[in-house]
Amino acid sequence: MRKLILTALLAPSLLLLFTGVSFAADIHQPKSVMELYTSQGCSSCPPADRLMGDLVKDKDVLGLSFAVTYWDYIGWKDTFGSPANDARQAHYRDSFHARYVYTPQMVVDGRTHVVGSDRNGVTALLDKDEAAAPPLTLAWNRKGDILEVDLPQGSEEAQIWLFGYDTAKSVNVGRGENSGRSLTYHNIVRDIHDAGSWDGSPRKLELDLTKMRAEGRDGCAFIIQKANYGPVFAALNIPLSN
Repeated sequence: MRKLILTALLAPSLLLLFTGVSFAADIHQPKSVMELYTSQGCSSCPPADRLMGDLVKDKDVLGLSFAVTYWDYIGWKDTFGSPANDARQAHYRDSFHARYVYTPQMVVDGRTHVVGSDRNGVTALLDKDEAAAPPLTLAWNRKGDILEVDLPQGSEEAQIWLFGYDTAKSVNVGRGENSGRSLTYHNIVRDIHDAGSWDGSPRKLELDLTKMRAEGRDGCAFIIQKANYGPVFAALNIPLSN
């Protein structure tokens, strides 16, 4: 496990572009959201990346891989790394009252975290999470390139997120701790969009995701999360590729 104490949060400006999508497969509301914070420069991460490959096969699990950049200085620049991913993980550090960020880290529904390569630990948390009913049940409808999501009555203020992701890509690592290895990543987050806050009152939300698909994303994760990086209330997994 690699760890790093961060003293400052990165806060890039994230602009939501509500601009259409034709869906190649059914939209699904998963029971659990698993966020893996990983790095191509971390020798402890490949087992966690393989575990994510298993998790994404379960349609009741929305698995997302967030590549961080803070190990780039070791000698290999992560090809999927993003300061926005660094910032999201740092916010979780604060939410969990932790002293440091580390890789590989698996965040389970925004509620707790475990070392991402700990298959037994991840499975135990996932089984416990899936046994509970989702806090919110969503309804949705597709009209051409527009996705309408009906938000029911909620009880707490929440944040709405959109994550554009690529389903699977392999990388030949040329330097650093994983030099000479070919590593495969799954549901790689490439775009983070803050879609605004929700006060918990019933609401119809229209999402036009054409631009995200035009940029080559394979899917989009729609997530409703308690304000200040708290528990996930609901999510949708939205395929975008043809």
